[in-house]
Amino acid sequence: MGLQPTQSNPFFNLAMIRNAKMFFGRTDLLQHFYDAIENRQSVSLLGSHHIGKSSFLWCAALPEIQAHFLVDLSHHIFVFLDLREYLHKTSEDFFHRVSKEVISQSAKVAELHMHIEGTGEDAFSSVLDQVAEHGYFPVLLLDAFDNLTRNKHFGPEFLAFLRAHASMGLVSYVTASTAPLYEVCHHDIADSPFFNIFYTYTLEAMTPEEAGELINVPAREAGLPFTDMEVVLLRKLAGRHPFFIQRVCYALFREKLMHSDGEIDVPHLKQVVYKDLQPHFQDTWDRLSEEQQKLLLDEAQRKGDVLRKLPEFSESSLFRQFVRNICHMKLFQMTVDELANTLEQLDDLKVLGDANLRLMEMVSSRLTKSSVSSPIEKGIVVREVLYEAFERLRGIGVRSDSAPGWRLYNILYYRYFKYHLKNEPIATRLGLSTRQYYRERDKAIEALLNILLEMEYAPAAQK
Repeated sequence: MGLQPTQSNPFFNLAMIRNAKMFFGRTDLLQHFYDAIENRQSVSLLGSHHIGKSSFLWCAALPEIQAHFLVDLSHHIFVFLDLREYLHKTSEDFFHRVSKEVISQSAKVAELHMHIEGTGEDAFSSVLDQVAEHGYFPVLLLDAFDNLTRNKHFGPEFLAFLRAHASMGLVSYVTASTAPLYEVCHHDIADSPFFNIFYTYTLEAMTPEEAGELINVPAREAGLPFTDMEVVLLRKLAGRHPFFIQRVCYALFREKLMHSDGEIDVPHLKQVVYKDLQPHFQDTWDRLSEEQQKLLLDEAQRKGDVLRKLPEFSESSLFRQFVRNICHMKLFQMTVDELANTLEQLDDLKVLGDANLRLMEMVSSRLTKSSVSSPIEKGIVVREVLYEAFERLRGIGVRSDSAPGWRLYNILYYRYFKYHLKNEPIATRLGLSTRQYYRERDKAIEALLNILLEMEYAPAAQK
C-alpha cells in the first residue's frame, strides 16, 4: 500500500488523553465510577505516575463516553481542576478558582453569579446553592489532589467544610492521587474524617484486551495497521502500561511511515524508544516506595513470561532493562560456586531469601501474589525448591553408600541436606580419596544447578 501524504501518527499524546476516540478500556472502572457519581458519592482514584488518572478524569466527563453506559448524568456538571500548582496556594485560592470553574461549566444550562464579597467559602457555598436551585449537581474532578493535602495551608477546617457540603448532597468530589489520601497528607489532617467519604478505586495495568485495542485501533483507523509480529513486539516492549504503549506505538508507527518497504530495524527501534522513555522511567522509579523498588528489582532479573506482582511496570521489557541498568544488575543466573555457598547456609532462611535463587520463577510463583514477601518467606520457598531439585538426583533402587548411581545424591545428602558432615568423613564413608571426593562434590553441585535450571525453564505444564 502506498503511503498517503495526509497520513499522520495517531499516537502523539504525551499529556492526558482529551479525545474520546483515543481513550480505550477501563470499562469496569467507568461503570463503578458512574454508579457512585449517579448516587452522589465521592470517589478516590489511585494510580501510579502516568498510569492514566488524568485521562480517566477528563474522558469520564465526556458525553460520548457516558453514552456507552446505562446512566443518566445529564444533570451533572463535571468540573475538571488540575491541582499540580497547589503545593503553595491557599484555601481562598482554591475556593475562588473552583467557583469560577463551576460557573463557567454551568454557562450552557444556568446563569450563575459569584459573590466577590466575603470569603472564598461563602462564594463556593453560594455557587453550589445556585446550581442546586437550577436542578443540577456538580462533580469536582480534582486531579493531583495529593498536592493539596500536602499543603499546610489546607487544614482540618478546610476538609471539614468540604465534607459537610458532600454530606448535604450538594457536590461530589473525585480525587486523583498516587496513594491513599491519608498517606499523602501533612500531619495535621492525617486523621480527618474527610478521607472516609470516598469510594476508592485503583487504576492498574490495562487488560490484554484493552491493551490490544489501544495498539490496534488507532493504527488501523490511520490506514497503517500493525502486523501480528509487530503487535507481539509492541506488547513485549511496552507491557500493559498505557503510556508505555503510546510511546512504543508512536515510535513504531513513525518507523513504518518512513520505511514503506516494511523493513523495521528492531534494534534501532528499541534504542529510540528506550531513550524516549528513559526520563519517564526515572521519574516513575523515583516515585515508587522502597518496597516496590525492591520487588521490581527482583522481577527485572527474571526471564520469561512469568506472573508479576507489579505488571504495569515489569511486564515491559524496556522498563525491566531500565531497572537492571540503574541497579547494575543482570538477569537471573547462578554459578556452581554461588550455589555451593548457598547450600552451606541451607538452614539460614534469611540468607536463602536474599540469595539469587529467590529470583527463580519457581520461587516467585509460590509466594503470595498480593504482597511483598519477606526474606524469611522467600527463604522457606527457596529451601523447598532446593530439596525438590535434590530429590531428582536419586538413583535407582535402595540408597546405599556403595551404589555408584547414588554417589552424587549421597555427597549432597551427607554434606548439606541431612547431616552437614565435613568433607573428609564423607569421603571416607563413600570410599573415595580426598581428591576424588572434591571432584565428585563439584559434579554433584553442578548437577543440582542443572536440575534447578531445568525446573526454571521447563514449560509451564511440566512444572
